[in-house]
Order: sequence, then structure tokens, then C-alpha cells
Amino acid sequence: MENTVAGYHTEEEQIQAIKDWWKDYGNTVLIGFGLALAILFGWKAWQSSAKDKSDTAATAYMQMQDAAQAMRQQPPVASAADGSKVETPQHATFLHMAEQIKKDYPDSGYAIMAALQLARDKVDNNDAAAAEVELRWALDHKPNPALTTIINMRLARVLAMKGDIDGGLKVLEGIQPEAQRAEYEEVKGDLYYAKGDMTKAREAYQASMNAGGGSASQAILKTKLDDLAVAE
Repeated sequence: MENTVAGYHTEEEQIQAIKDWWKDYGNTVLIGFGLALAILFGWKAWQSSAKDKSDTAATAYMQMQDAAQAMRQQPPVASAADGSKVETPQHATFLHMAEQIKKDYPDSGYAIMAALQLARDKVDNNDAAAAEVELRWALDHKPNPALTTIINMRLARVLAMKGDIDGGLKVLEGIQPEAQRAEYEEVKGDLYYAKGDMTKAREAYQASMNAGGGSASQAILKTKLDDLAVAE
């Protein structure tokens, strides 16, 4: 428009040129401006909504953690009648809250962590099949690489718990453990031990020690190696 106005010499001509330009292009300018505002406010609204949802998920997860702690202080007890475990209110609350997080925030990291808490609970109650379901759910929801490795190592143990040791070893074959090499080799050693392959178990335990776990891990690994010597 600047070049168009420059071609006029009197003030009246310039004013008329501006009016004509606005008549031709004013609606387009207003529409473009309106769209820009809509995009800006829409983006800010989305950001605010996403933050609110994340904050709500975080609060729900913290409450679930509190429920889990209360549950472990009051674990299910065996019934005098048939030996089955009697559900406690604390355990029921934990289960409900963990499932609710998975349902309400399935694409969040909190849902993945809730699934891992549920898997731990299933293992504690000797339900390996249910633990496997939770771990596979967590993997399906795309955790970060480090957490994926941890989940796969837990899955390998759960499969071995079910009696599928070869399945557990196959899961381990697909892992690139990197910083978690010590734990990875220890899990592999445990599975080979359960399978009865003492040679490969010893190799894995030794590799775990060489990978440099903490002092507690080193002591446990030494005990496992000593047990292997006795078993042979």
C-alpha cells in the first residue's frame, strides 16, 4: 500500500487511495488478524489445558503412592478358613486408584508408572500372568528407552516366574542395556540358573560384577557365585 499511496500528490488523493485499498483488502486483513488471534489464544488454551491435566495426573499419582504405602503397611492376610488372602481396604483403594490413572491419563508417564506398581502388586501376590499383562501394557505405551529396558528386565523375570524361562531369555536378547548392564547380566544369570545352565549363569554373574554394580549388588552376586560352586 505504501507504493500505491506514494503515487498521489494531494492529501485528498492519498485519503481516497487508502479508502479504496481498505475497501478492496480490509476484509482479508481482518480475517487474517482474526485467525492469528484465534491460533494464539487456541494455543495458549491448549497449553493451559495440558498443564492442568498434567498437574491433575501428578496429584492422582501421588495419592496412589500414598495408598500403596498404606497398603504395604496393612498387607492382605490369609483367611483362617481356606488360606486365601483377605482383601484389605487399603489394597482395594490402591488398585482402584492405579487403574483410574491408567484409564484417565493413558498417554502419560504416570499411567506407565501406575502399571508398574500394579505389576509389582501382582508379583507380590504370586499372579505372574496378571503382572505380565501390566508390564506389556506399559511397554505398549512407549516409555523412554531407559525405562523400556527396566520394564523388559522385569518382564523377563515374570515370564520365568510363569515357567517360560526361554521366553524370558528371548526378551533379554532384544535389550540394549547400556548403563544398566550390571542389572541386565544379573537377571540373565538368574534365568540361566533357573534353567539349570550353571556355566552361562556363572558367566552372566561375573559379567554383572565386572560391570560394577554397587557394594550391595556385589555382595549379592558373590553369594550367587558361591551358591553356584556348591550346586556344581
